[in-house]
Amino acid sequence: MASSQNPLWTELVQLVPIVSLALPFIVAGKVDLAQAGVGLVIGAMLTLPVTGLVVLNRAVLNPILVGTALWLWAGAVAFSLPVPPLRRALIAAQGFGLFVGVISVAVSALAFSPEGFIGCRSADARFVRLASLALFALALVALAWSWVFRADIRLGGGLPFIVLNVARRAIIRRAPPAAV
Repeated sequence: MASSQNPLWTELVQLVPIVSLALPFIVAGKVDLAQAGVGLVIGAMLTLPVTGLVVLNRAVLNPILVGTALWLWAGAVAFSLPVPPLRRALIAAQGFGLFVGVISVAVSALAFSPEGFIGCRSADARFVRLASLALFALALVALAWSWVFRADIRLGGGLPFIVLNVARRAIIRRAPPAAV
């Protein structure tokens, strides 16, 4: 890929699993994670073909959405098997649980991925490292914010999720091009 940016469609398709969970809540006008078992399973299952499609097209996975996928899978396991302690923890944590998944992926990406936590190919490894650290700092703020506002899934989950993804896209737009 000659550009540091994924094609737009590969970025948008990665949102499908979390949107499939969120859409019924948006339509209903209320969020009840305790009743989200089927949505979590559907969202988790959608991560498989979506990830395959992105990887087959040699695009870079969005690390924030990979962390979101971890949360969807934890929820799918908690509600489907069932695993009552995990289910209770996810319900109590609300959006905070999602950001725990994001932070888990961030730590791995910072340590092992040449695309870093920003999920961007660039010839400038220093830019990727520094930008990834900045996004990681913002993700830690989002994690704390989501804990403080966990009683309001929109404010404690939706808002920091959007801010983190918009910040990532803004950072990537400033990235030096990838090596050809």
